[in-house]
This record gives sequence, C-alpha cells and structure tokens, in this order.
Amino acid sequence: MDFNATKLFIAVVNAGSFSAASDRMGVPISTLSRKINELEQALNVQLLERSRHGVKPTYKGQQFFEQARLGVELLEDAQKSVTSAHKLQGKLRLSVPPNFSLWWDLLLEFQQRYPDIKVFCHSSERVVDLFEDGVDVALRMGNLNIDDVIAKPVMTVESLFVASPKLLARYGTPKTLAEMARLPVAGWESLNHGFFEWDSGSEKVKYEPFFSTNNAQALIHYALSGMGVSQLLDFSARPWLESGELVQLLPGTVKQTLPLHLIYARHKHPSALVRAYLDFCAEWVGKLK
Repeated sequence: MDFNATKLFIAVVNAGSFSAASDRMGVPISTLSRKINELEQALNVQLLERSRHGVKPTYKGQQFFEQARLGVELLEDAQKSVTSAHKLQGKLRLSVPPNFSLWWDLLLEFQQRYPDIKVFCHSSERVVDLFEDGVDVALRMGNLNIDDVIAKPVMTVESLFVASPKLLARYGTPKTLAEMARLPVAGWESLNHGFFEWDSGSEKVKYEPFFSTNNAQALIHYALSGMGVSQLLDFSARPWLESGELVQLLPGTVKQTLPLHLIYARHKHPSALVRAYLDFCAEWVGKLK
C-alpha cells in the first residue's frame, strides 16, 4: 500500500474537497485524484463519494480513515525522529483569539527555541473546526461546550475597567458601576452579541456604549484618547497602567475572570510538534506567575 497516497487521502477527508486539500498540501488536484484512485484500486474498495459539493468518505472509507490516520501520524513521528538530527521540524497550525497580544510573545520565544518549526497562526472570532480547518491546537477563552476534544487548562486572565486621566478630569472618578455607566463607554461587541451588562457579584448594571467594536486595539485607542471607559484584559492594559496613561477604575470590584484552554483532537495522537508546543506553553505561562 502506498504510504504517500494514504497521507493524501487523509488530507482530502480532513479538507472536505480536492481543491481545499490541494491548497493546503501544495499538491495538484490531478495528482491527488490519481493517487487516491490508485489507492482505491490497491484496496479494491471505494473510499470517497465525489460530488460537485466536495467529497466525503464512504462507510469503508471512514473506517480506513480512522484506522490509517493514527498509523500515519506515528510513522511520521518515527521518520522525523531519525532524520532530523534530534531537531523538531515541520509545520504547526494554531488558532488564537483575535487581539491576544500575550500569545505573540509566547510564539516568538517558541520559535526561537525551535527554529525549524514553521508556525501558521489563524486569528479570528470564528471558532475553528480542528478537523475541517486542519488546526493542530487552538487556544480558547471562556467556558467550553465541546466533547470531542482534549482541553488543557493553561491560565486565567482578568478584565479591568480603565479610563484616561483626561476623561476622569472631565467627569470625575466613578465609585460604583452605576456611576461608571453614566460615563461614555467604549464597549466590546461582536456580530452575534449585543448584551451590555456589568456584574460585580453584588451589583448588576446595564449600560449603553456610544462606541462598540470587536477590536481590542480600537478600545485601547478610545480609552487613551480620553473618549470613553473601556474594559480590557489585564495584559493588554498593563503597559498603559504602568505608564500612567490609563487608570484602573473600581479596583475593589469583583473582576471577571476568563479561563484559557489549549484544545486538540481527542482521538488524534498528539504529534511531537504538538507535544513540544503544549509543554512550552505550560513552561512559559508558569514563568508569568
């Protein structure tokens, strides 16, 4: 059986179409089609159902996909271990929440330690599908409602209320959430979320932002310009708090904490690259504490 043809078959199933697999693998569609036809002939079974909407595995194809994938990954790891002179090599496909500047520092140091690992990092509000999008590890913020992945807790982040001294000079410093809600607010809003309420545990206050966005850099810009109060993640606000360009509001208020998890496929054997990344993240975050 052709090992390379099996790898291409797995790539096509993961991508959902020959064209998507071609883009991802850098292999012409004609080559993909020919190699998978040869694999089907060698196995004497149809592996894929082809249509104008894409491809999907047949019942036998799905069985072959599930059993072959683990074997291919193990063989690739074995091949790398004897051909890379003990250096980790390859490409790691990651997903990180947008505007998550803390992780850029982590990735810089990760690639300094592993210079032969190439990294593709997807950043979007959209929750990626680890299988369809071919992502090895995703960083997720907040609570998870997923059963088919392994979620490894990595850290928690806090959100802070901040404003510039210029704004506070005009309006005064609020002492409660209700007082803060009367100030101009630049708030976070995504396409599918427009619920504006602050909750300190003992106090809940609804507010109406005069400006809202899903871009953290825009919220920082509005806060620095003295245009409004913003709620930022602690690591995003820290440089401006230290310089005095922003002031933390209501420091005694119960802070909103968000858990961070690194997730990867439950039934997918983690490759040497994935294991190195997971271990590095745990080590790097441990130094922050």
